[in-house]
Amino acid sequence: MKKTVALAALLIGTTTMAWAEPVTLRLGHAVFEAHPNHDTAVRFKEAVERLSGGDVTINIFPARQLGDVKELMEGVQFGTVDMTVNSSSALATLEPSIDAFQLPGVIPDYAGFAKLALSAPARAIMDTVANHDMVALGLYDGGQRHFLTVKEPVTSMESLTGLKTRVAPVKLFLDVWAAAGVNPTPMAYGEVYSALETGTLDAVEINLTSIESEKYYEVAGGVTLTGHYFWPSFLLINKGIFEGLTPEQQKAMRDAAAEITEPQVMAVAALDETVKAHLAELKVPVVEPSAEFLAAFRAATAPVVEAYKAADPRIAAFVDEAASLSPTQN
Repeated sequence: MKKTVALAALLIGTTTMAWAEPVTLRLGHAVFEAHPNHDTAVRFKEAVERLSGGDVTINIFPARQLGDVKELMEGVQFGTVDMTVNSSSALATLEPSIDAFQLPGVIPDYAGFAKLALSAPARAIMDTVANHDMVALGLYDGGQRHFLTVKEPVTSMESLTGLKTRVAPVKLFLDVWAAAGVNPTPMAYGEVYSALETGTLDAVEINLTSIESEKYYEVAGGVTLTGHYFWPSFLLINKGIFEGLTPEQQKAMRDAAAEITEPQVMAVAALDETVKAHLAELKVPVVEPSAEFLAAFRAATAPVVEAYKAADPRIAAFVDEAASLSPTQN
């Protein structure tokens, strides 16, 4: 009979213990099943159950069944939730080096993201969450971010100026979008649709998959494919729980996490194309920005990138690794 891992069974003081029999882990996330984070969870479940020969079973609890983004992260920290797939931006308040993954213009494209997610500089950043009683097994993506407006699509830096733009309440995003000239407006994710609908917001920087899943296309005047940064997620497990697994079970989990990285990331790239086609059917304007606009955006936000590089050598190492890649799509 399989054991369901529980914190009380694994942690007594600082002592950990290894199970000699199969284990079942609960993995929660905060999004609906159409979201890439759920796809990550399913891919990991299938891979680890296969590679462990059934010694590790994953039960997935989607759509905030075990809590929202913040509650899930804290749950994994304290061991009340075994695992989660959660936004990397939610972790940046704990470990500032995680901001490296969302600096504008650094990751060139999806193929580049897939390579960087398995790189040594990325792993050095991911390992910092061990300071907070978690193990980051893998880095995945929820979608490249673009710019949705209630009125006409933006086509220049001038058309960005002053737009009330929803950003997640994270210092990095406030810095980036202030540098870009908009009026960055922190707001809870669940409030965005009504704020766009009522005119409280002029715009939101968002990934195409969320435009689809949250039906933002119903209130969109246009989408500009700025591709300014990605929306990474971590696959996290409580540190004590992970250390309580056998070496073979730990290896199966790490191998599964690495195996699914490229397929998961490239599946999001393919999903983007599906969403673009749907937006075209709905007659929502989708605009490819000019090279001049993209260059001006990167010039405006370059000081933010340099400031974050200077603040942490791990960020600098990641940015340098990314600079060694050539864009292969976009």
